[in-house]
Amino acid sequence: MREESVPEIASSAERPAQTGTAAGNSLQAIGRWTAFEPLCLLLLVAAAFLIRLWGMTKMHFWDENVYLLNAGYFVNRHAGFMEIDQRPPLLPLLFAGVFHLWNSDYAAEIVTALLNALGPLFMFLAGRRIVGQSAAAIAALLLAFGPFFVGVCPDGSGGFALNCNGHSLLTDCPALTLALVSLWLGLRALEKPTVLRFLGFGFSLAMVVLMRFGSLSSVGILSLLALAPQRRVKASIAGAAGFVLGIGPYLCWSKLQYGGFLETLKRGWWNLGGNEEPFGYYLAILPQMISWLGLAGLALWLIRKGWELWGKRQPGDLPRMSSGIPGGSRLPWDLFLMFWAVAVLLFFSSLSHKEPRYAIPLAAPLLLLSGSGLSTLLMSGKNVLKKAGYALLAGALIVTVWPSHHRFDGGFIDRSVSNEMIVAQFLKDSLPSSTVLYANENYPDFAYYSGLTVIDLPEGGDDLYAALKDLSAGSVLIAYKASDDDEGSPVEPALSFLDSNPRFTRIREFPTLVIYRTTGP
Repeated sequence: MREESVPEIASSAERPAQTGTAAGNSLQAIGRWTAFEPLCLLLLVAAAFLIRLWGMTKMHFWDENVYLLNAGYFVNRHAGFMEIDQRPPLLPLLFAGVFHLWNSDYAAEIVTALLNALGPLFMFLAGRRIVGQSAAAIAALLLAFGPFFVGVCPDGSGGFALNCNGHSLLTDCPALTLALVSLWLGLRALEKPTVLRFLGFGFSLAMVVLMRFGSLSSVGILSLLALAPQRRVKASIAGAAGFVLGIGPYLCWSKLQYGGFLETLKRGWWNLGGNEEPFGYYLAILPQMISWLGLAGLALWLIRKGWELWGKRQPGDLPRMSSGIPGGSRLPWDLFLMFWAVAVLLFFSSLSHKEPRYAIPLAAPLLLLSGSGLSTLLMSGKNVLKKAGYALLAGALIVTVWPSHHRFDGGFIDRSVSNEMIVAQFLKDSLPSSTVLYANENYPDFAYYSGLTVIDLPEGGDDLYAALKDLSAGSVLIAYKASDDDEGSPVEPALSFLDSNPRFTRIREFPTLVIYRTTGP
């Protein structure tokens, strides 16, 4: 079915009952928007892609290099270090596919930037079906150009610092895009319930999991869409079949390779570690993630919802969410989005280790609800007030996304290099390719940039020093120096221990680390 044939989705206030000349003008406006909609969406994706791609670099760290190493394994079955036993496979497989055309870090960044830029497109396509066209457009703009999503964040001193959320070689933002694709496919399946559509919906949910294991919380909520049609049993079976079709081959590979269908998922869960953060961590960073305008939209949505629930709504007042999906107006889409947001928030808040990017799935329901609240500014029946609402909203959007222009402060290519890249190049130039390298910090970085086989050591304590006794002669060890960032915590292995041990001989010293060669038994 062509996209244009889907009934236009808008709230009741966005499609008021009109007659005569007013109705004719409304139909003409709709026709003009329909004609220009593909071009507007193309420009949205292109702009979102450009701002995310800007500042491409070959300098990557830890998790990014792990995914590149995993991709290298899929390309030539060899990698100096890899974690395919505990990392989701879809992003490395995409990298491996593009590496057959262009084996470059830049190719991988183009892939992730494009995946991330498609998120706003599917935010709009899915959102207009349940919160209305205006609300979906607002949500799409906040996702496309919000500073957090393009990689511009406050540095704590009144300025802005760049990170690589936009084109980072990580799974968080691509998984959000795939979740929005799944939402869109699920809503299309509700428009015209067929086995094939729900099969595709289930398959897309499997892709979300294979992109990021932590997306299971969102997948569980989205799977509830299969219960909405009248023939819910048939739809659920088709959706489950599509999910099994998508994830089944991977689970069978996990069983054959590691002895259990869910073994890789369990290893990924067990190896999630880091500093513990308080339960309310993600609530505290919501202003950074969805911006002050996003929070204002949520507040307006709550006011609107309260107006509805307390029965104070009069004809022409604040409208309810509605849907162009057959029977969709009877579905509580706003409550579904709220349930989705709360479930994801509780899931990630229950984890001890937290990082801002982990909760990126929250953006889908929260921005749609926020867009619904902000669209209230455009719903006045009086032309003057409506124009004022558009002007106010446009100004607020410009102020909100303006910090994103810092993405363009540098050149299109960032040629910065890290200390690990410099050290890895020295190792690559100075040591035989058969050398085995040991490290307990940043070992994926050394593995990727040097091409050497790297074995990770315990982080510290007795386990680390016991492992040092077993290093084979001729191998190389990297030991970091203490820095101001360590805040008094000991850096292990201690350089004093290595220098006093006759088994270890210094090869070269760098500003942040020392390279040792092991000798003798």
